Amino acid sequence: EKTGASMGKCREALKEENGDLEKAVDWLKKRGVRSMEKRSAESAEALLSLGLDQAGAIVELRAETDFVTRSELFQQTLRHLAQMMAAAPDDAAAGIEAAMNMQIRDGPNRPPQLRTGATLSEALLELGSVLGEKLVLGNVHILSPPADGIVAGYVHPKSVDSMQGTGRMAGLVSLRSPGGLGSSPDAFRTTASRLARHIVAAQPRFVSVDSIPAETLRKEREVFKAAHFEQIGPRMAGTITEEVLKKVLDGKTNKFYQECVLACQELVSPQVSSEKKVLPVAEWLEAEAKQLGVSRILVEDFKLAVL
Repeated sequence: EKTGASMGKCREALKEENGDLEKAVDWLKKRGVRSMEKRSAESAEALLSLGLDQAGAIVELRAETDFVTRSELFQQTLRHLAQMMAAAPDDAAAGIEAAMNMQIRDGPNRPPQLRTGATLSEALLELGSVLGEKLVLGNVHILSPPADGIVAGYVHPKSVDSMQGTGRMAGLVSLRSPGGLGSSPDAFRTTASRLARHIVAAQPRFVSVDSIPAETLRKEREVFKAAHFEQIGPRMAGTITEEVLKKVLDGKTNKFYQECVLACQELVSPQVSSEKKVLPVAEWLEAEAKQLGVSRILVEDFKLAVL
């Protein structure tokens, strides 16, 4: 129960340490860690979890097989790491090396096999020896709440039997209101959570049209132009006027905005009953602001992770 090792390995450890239980546990851990350090198998399977505390955190943890990522111990560990990094966002956001040096903290959902006080690097080696596969910390996304705002998130479950808070798609969004959250911060948080679900479903690339880098937009319009000329053929391409070409490119650009810009996307979420059409996110946020009694609801940033 303490190590997750087989009965045979436990007997071997007790024999090696003359029946001393604590020394036998250490013997098993050291042997397992050495085995994991030498292991060269690729950690090809992964799972995400989301934590919300001082900030929002999306954490990716990798293993060698789907069998391990579906295990309760793996998913419990991942959930605890996401919550731990959300509670210490500065350390988690400083890069993978800094995150691997974070010390494991206790928490209500910490599995007993995840040793408190150990660095994350040490803990993953020890846990890998229990699960029998090499565990690797993948990408970590941190999103801090803005002044006068909040962070909310959503993770889409991988399957019906997945542990709550884990999945293969996850999103975070930070919202703010210039005059504060109004008289109902819980309702404001509900709006943010709905938008986080939309982000996971629609997978935008940009917050707003203004946030698209000029070079990115230029390249997209070049692609639209080349595709249009290919469609109409060289004969028609030679006769098209600049005015007509601009209208075509503007139309394709607007479609690009509707597909890739969060503010321009149609909301992927159940609408309130009084609405007869699906609203773009920007218009939906205006309606939400009126309902919540705040001046405006602004999207500060978002993070999206998809495996």
